[in-house]
Amino acid sequence: MAGTREYLTFLLLAAVLQALLSPSSIGAPENSGRENSLGLRLVPIEPGEYLRGALKGDTLRKNHPLSTGGVGEHNARPRHRVKLTRPFQISATEVTVGQFRKFVESTGYKTSAETNGIGAVAFLPEVKEEGVDQFDTRKDCTWKNPGFEQTDDHPVVCVSWKDAVAFCEWLSKQEKKTYRLPTEAEWEYAARAGVSTSYLGGNSAGTVYEFGNVADASLEKAHPGMTLRQRIADLEDGKGDGFAFTAPVASFKPNSWGLFDTHGNVWEWCSDKYHDLHYRELTGAHINHDDPETLPLIIDPKGPDDSPNHRYGDWRVMRGGAWVTAPLSSRCASKSYGEAGDAFCYTGFRVVLEMPEGK
Repeated sequence: MAGTREYLTFLLLAAVLQALLSPSSIGAPENSGRENSLGLRLVPIEPGEYLRGALKGDTLRKNHPLSTGGVGEHNARPRHRVKLTRPFQISATEVTVGQFRKFVESTGYKTSAETNGIGAVAFLPEVKEEGVDQFDTRKDCTWKNPGFEQTDDHPVVCVSWKDAVAFCEWLSKQEKKTYRLPTEAEWEYAARAGVSTSYLGGNSAGTVYEFGNVADASLEKAHPGMTLRQRIADLEDGKGDGFAFTAPVASFKPNSWGLFDTHGNVWEWCSDKYHDLHYRELTGAHINHDDPETLPLIIDPKGPDDSPNHRYGDWRVMRGGAWVTAPLSSRCASKSYGEAGDAFCYTGFRVVLEMPEGK
């Protein structure tokens, strides 16, 4: 009997040790996070360094030859080193419809899409003509009616950057703390959770399906030709994730720090102004520079103060890809942009909670 107990104890200790040393636990915060007054789980992120930006596109093209989306994104290169010196907390998920509704009910707030006279950018599946955009503004397209079914557990969409900022300001007053949108440097650091590959699962674009809701066989089945026009692989029957549009938050595997949906589901607003050559100007290097270790270390970047893009509007960064984007447009480094007052049926946000000095 004693020998049996010793053997079982050994097996238990071995299992614990294996769990502690598993790739999914390495680098994960000891504190998995707490929920705030809205039920948003906040994940603590410690200071650190990482490589920000995209790998050169040629390697990705070889690994995913049937997709052209996102290859050669000049706005995410050159890759460079970034250091964040302050801890922060970030929501594990995107803000949901239900959480945004509490904000609206508390304040009577009207979103940009409800007040601009043109609504949000909607998906128009009836458009079939090649070369004609299937996305355009529609007056009745708002966070309450994005053009597809959602529950309170889905990420809120059709909210502008200004709407997201207003939500953060309200939540800050409610909790007497400072909530805001993440900088894109914070967003990518938390989204990568220690990996330097193009995706959480490696450099092959096919790995994205495990971690996020991107355009795939489910969208193609619901709207034939929509996904095929992006020349995306994995369109065979049975290979879809079951979600043609948005998925409830946390429906897919999280990264090792506990963040969900950093690949796909919805593009996420960041605080930074957008400039398509920002990384090039920040580092002083050409976009095809392929040795980030030779570039200067950038500390706590917050985006450009201004850029030529802003002659035409207040353009802000979006990160992560969406339900409608190709895998190559849903990489850890993928970035897009939108005017601060515009709303889209594929864009939402997550929040950051600032930590007091000395914490």
